[in-house]
Amino acid sequence: MSNLHLLNNKSKKNNSKGFYIALGVCLIAVGVAAWTTYDSVVNYASPDEGATSSAQAQHTNETVSGIKVVASEAASSAAAPSEAESEKEEPAPSQAPSAAPSSAVPAKQTAASVLTFTSPVDKTVTQKFSGENPIYSNTMKDWRVHNGTDFSAKAGAVVKAVADGTVKNVYTDDLYGTTVVILHGEYETYYCGLNAVTVKKGATVKQSQQIGAVATVPCESVDASHLHLSMKKGGKYVDPLSVIK
Repeated sequence: MSNLHLLNNKSKKNNSKGFYIALGVCLIAVGVAAWTTYDSVVNYASPDEGATSSAQAQHTNETVSGIKVVASEAASSAAAPSEAESEKEEPAPSQAPSAAPSSAVPAKQTAASVLTFTSPVDKTVTQKFSGENPIYSNTMKDWRVHNGTDFSAKAGAVVKAVADGTVKNVYTDDLYGTTVVILHGEYETYYCGLNAVTVKKGATVKQSQQIGAVATVPCESVDASHLHLSMKKGGKYVDPLSVIK
């Protein structure tokens, strides 16, 4: 009975010892597992800085196209367009448009040609312009104004244009006979008592060009042969001798 009791006690001791050994092994295994897990977590949370910096630097220094660009050069290249853009944004200094030479106005303007007037026949005057003062007419036997100048000339003498002009009219008048009217600028000139007229209405004449010959002025037929010349300016009679020089 005592041997059985001893055997049971011994068996209990052996079982207790094995339990503690197994417990120790489990604790060791748990500790190892805990350490391994801790180490993995620490390494995951804090990767190697050198490797990371190198990878980041490599990523920074590479473009999508695969061409490697140094960070400093990339920064300067990135800054360059900004400077260029800022230069473009600066307004160019305004410059006044240069005045183009005008060809519309000539450097020198030629003076308008001035008409000169000469005598239509010999310059000997037999009767002057009377203006508003009436004179006695030997032919008409009355007093009347003499609205022209009578130049002495033989019948058939050549009558010339006193200046350049245009023939306004050619007609025959009961008092003044065949008359040629010529426009000389602002003057309207009446050559009265003609025959052998050589110009027509609308014709252009030159100074001293023949326009006819001396004939008879009916209202002055008693007087010696002559050419009756009247001139108007602005519709009013003027003294031909104030124009003919």
